Amino acid sequence: MKTTPEPRVQQTTIASLYDEVTNRIIAMIEKGVAPWRKTWNTYGIARNYVSGRLYTGINYILMNNTGHPIPYFATFNQIKELGGTIKKGTEASMVIYFKMYYKDSDDKTLTPEVAKGRYKKGEEIKVLRFIRYYNVFNVGDIEGIEIDHSRFPEVKLTDNEKITRCEEIIMNMPNPPDLRQIDSNRAFYSPAQDFINMPSVGQFETSEHYYATYFHELIHATGHASRLARAEVMDFSGFGTIPYSKEELVAEMGASFLCSHTQIDYDSVVQNNASYLAGWLKVLKEDSRFIFKVSAEAQKAVEYILDFK
Repeated sequence: MKTTPEPRVQQTTIASLYDEVTNRIIAMIEKGVAPWRKTWNTYGIARNYVSGRLYTGINYILMNNTGHPIPYFATFNQIKELGGTIKKGTEASMVIYFKMYYKDSDDKTLTPEVAKGRYKKGEEIKVLRFIRYYNVFNVGDIEGIEIDHSRFPEVKLTDNEKITRCEEIIMNMPNPPDLRQIDSNRAFYSPAQDFINMPSVGQFETSEHYYATYFHELIHATGHASRLARAEVMDFSGFGTIPYSKEELVAEMGASFLCSHTQIDYDSVVQNNASYLAGWLKVLKEDSRFIFKVSAEAQKAVEYILDFK
């Protein structure tokens, strides 16, 4: 069997890894692109070709913006096990993950199982979180194996089917907020009274506009104390502040993630103007970890709404 030498990976420090990912996202935003917004295509959301697992959080953003028409990827070892080789000159894509370490009050390292048990007993456990990455390669850059596109059939939904899927997401959310219409001209979430105010569907340009807006407010609602308890929702710090900007980006990103599950083209239904992106651009340039925090919170909110265990 023909083999390909494993690509050499440049050593990357933790700080430079945060910077590298953030700089990629900054570059896209400076071109007027909101990279967390995905236009639906035949092949769906980026995933690992072998396991079928979808990329989430920061990896959702990175892997859906590689420029490859087919968003399926595999590691070097997975390709090798399938009997394939990587085309010469192929550029790898980074998948980010976090390695967790647990220590007790004496600074002794614990296994996850032991740490969990001792935490339940009331002991203080320190959690250390280190960013890591591994490389993957797009299926378009693999030779020697036949890519089976039928493994992940993605059916294009009709407009009615999109609405049905949106309604299913809303109806199946655990511990949902109330839906009210006390102001027919605004969409907003009230943390104090835990309700979402939405104008009627007919007031929106399309049903897709309505549900994209509803999803945005629904993401805000996950920050309530009875759900994920995000500080930015429970303790409002004022318009224009960094916590406010963070929560707005969590809602924007989370709504975009939900729209990808319903085949709503979020980028076409939400205005994408320069001033809207400029505010987040400033924060990203000041804090290279900001996008990681936001994407993680957005993913948690989406998983709460979809009731992922």
